[in-house]
Amino acid sequence: MQENGTRRGLGIAVLVAAILGLAAVGTASLLLPRVGRVGGVASDPAYVAAMSYAGPATDVAGSTESVGEGTRGATYVGLPEVPADESGEAVAAVGGAEVSADDAPGTDVASEPPGVIPAPAPEVDEPAIEDWDAATFEAGSPLGEMDRTMPSAEDGDAVSEVTGWFTPPADASPPEGVGDVGTILTPPDLGRETKDENCTFKESIEPTDGDGDGHPEYVRYRSLLVCAVDANGDAIPEWTLTVGRDVELWDNDSDGTFNALEGAQGTRETADPNSDAAIEYLAQGLWTLSAVDADGDKTLEHIRATFVGEQAFDGNTNGFVEFYRAAAATIEATDASDDGRPERASVDAWMVQVADAGDDGTREYAGVLALAAATADADGDGNNETMALHALGYERFDADVDGTPEAERGFALDAAATDANSNGHPELAEMCLVYFAAVDQSDDGRPEAVHAAKIMAVATDGTDDGNPESATLDVTAVAIVDEDQDDVNEFLAVLVGHAEATDADSSGIVEKATLEVRAGARLDADEDGLFEAESYLSIDALAVNAIEDDFVEEATLTLRAYERVDGNEDGTPEAERGLAVDAYAVDADSDGAVEAANLTLRGAARVDNNSDGTPEAAAYFVMWASSTDADDDGNPELEYVKAYGYAYRDEDQDGIAEEQAGLKMEASRQDANSNGVWEVADAELVAIHVQDVDDDGTQDYRAWVVKKYHAEDPDEDGDWDVEDYFEWMHRDGP
Repeated sequence: MQENGTRRGLGIAVLVAAILGLAAVGTASLLLPRVGRVGGVASDPAYVAAMSYAGPATDVAGSTESVGEGTRGATYVGLPEVPADESGEAVAAVGGAEVSADDAPGTDVASEPPGVIPAPAPEVDEPAIEDWDAATFEAGSPLGEMDRTMPSAEDGDAVSEVTGWFTPPADASPPEGVGDVGTILTPPDLGRETKDENCTFKESIEPTDGDGDGHPEYVRYRSLLVCAVDANGDAIPEWTLTVGRDVELWDNDSDGTFNALEGAQGTRETADPNSDAAIEYLAQGLWTLSAVDADGDKTLEHIRATFVGEQAFDGNTNGFVEFYRAAAATIEATDASDDGRPERASVDAWMVQVADAGDDGTREYAGVLALAAATADADGDGNNETMALHALGYERFDADVDGTPEAERGFALDAAATDANSNGHPELAEMCLVYFAAVDQSDDGRPEAVHAAKIMAVATDGTDDGNPESATLDVTAVAIVDEDQDDVNEFLAVLVGHAEATDADSSGIVEKATLEVRAGARLDADEDGLFEAESYLSIDALAVNAIEDDFVEEATLTLRAYERVDGNEDGTPEAERGLAVDAYAVDADSDGAVEAANLTLRGAARVDNNSDGTPEAAAYFVMWASSTDADDDGNPELEYVKAYGYAYRDEDQDGIAEEQAGLKMEASRQDANSNGVWEVADAELVAIHVQDVDDDGTQDYRAWVVKKYHAEDPDEDGDWDVEDYFEWMHRDGP
């Protein structure tokens, strides 16, 4: 016999194969009933419960009754609505956990192995497509319960509103001084000189030692490197590089330790690959460094570094630069107390690049990138009281160079943190990120299309202990098309999301976390207020940890998705489909052993090409999975998965389907005494496909597959003592 701890029965493999096969063919997985005809879906109590579900049962222990009594068929099909006060519900549940635990069956319940009698080979009737009832599937489909409410985004209903989300930089001018490297590259005679094949290096050192103690009070160092490559020897170099340095040092008290430094380095590089004395490429830059150590303790009271530079490319040397880039940056820190912990530090950087697509001296493209960051630590204790970051990026394309870009995009990021009492625990931290893009094909300053997004995050620590009591994340995104610019959108898509974590007592353990997402999209091409296409999405999730330990007592997830196409705008969609997903898990006593978990999925799709309200084709799907551990010992007494699906095609809408398909599947395993050894495992699968080619009500083609697996381990030694497998495949008709 097979060892059931590793294999767990062929039933699990059949289950996986069934689900994968279901996904491949795009139809619904369906369950076998436990009694009667194979394929008796409509009469299956589990199926009836699924399609008429009105709310979850609350008796967890009751769900561990014998499978033969039908309790598995009464499992959840839809998740309950989240209560108005979820935290109160969780606290109430936790409050009763001790009583529930005392009343729950203990390890002594059913301690003896159950008297399982090996099952004989099943007697199976042939399946019939009539066992799948379209009306019942339709009644339980999620299509009718979908909310078609469009989410609302603040200042996000029209193009004119969304353009206000982002402010482009005032101009794209090069930073000041970017083209001036000063006289550093043209110093006077430096004296000492060395040469190699392509380069000449000159340098000089000028010390001043007024008291003659061997410790110069002042030193100036200068150097110049000049390189050139003239491959064809015509005295017009194809490449040149010049690097100059000028450094000054002061030792005011002549103690051998310098108290101040001022340094600069300038570079210039050129390229003239065709050696015609007209430069195609130029790059030059200037770096400076200033440092002060007034008391000579090797701890700088002030340091500042800067850079300015530019690049230019003029490929055809007509005097019009096709591409140009310039940048400037400054880094600075001040440590007035001279303790090695700066009271202030900052970074500022700016870069601009432009392109002349027509090579006529105009600049159709421009891009800007800016960064500014600063910290303040007034008391110099190493904990910044304030921190701030601002970053901005922007690109535009203006083909006719009239100042109104036909396309543009950009982002802005702002982040800040405040630690007013400087204890290392910010009381407030905030972040805002905005992205924006627009297209203005008419070049009139009013974009026809925009898409934009805002992301905002806030953490608040009122008790200032390092454990924020509240953390939130908000996301808003919109996409709008208004081709005729009349503020009546031909297309609108909106997403609004909110996530929040609450640690009310600031213990470092979140008591409650929530997620809410709403999204929608609508197409109204003729701007008559009737939508040719719509789609909607909603997601709600909740986690409650009222006991405040490592385990969540309650977790839920609800998802709804829906879309429809109504091309003729008569209110009757030609196509629609929807999906509903519900999941929950309950660990009432918060010991890490989930007493009950459930996943439910329902889907449906309909096609009504002539828009008369009677579908020519439809497909339905319902699936749910459950795990129950009533005695809360970490060993579930019952786990199962069930699914049903049905699809049909009735092109002439006469009520006689030309083609139908059905699928049902059930897989379960039981550990009645909850000792971690499964006593019984079962898996059943039925798939059927029929066709009525001449549409006369008599099926011309039938094909089905029936598979059953059953395993038992009555002595609970981990080895299956009984394993039965049954398979039946049939096909008839032309």
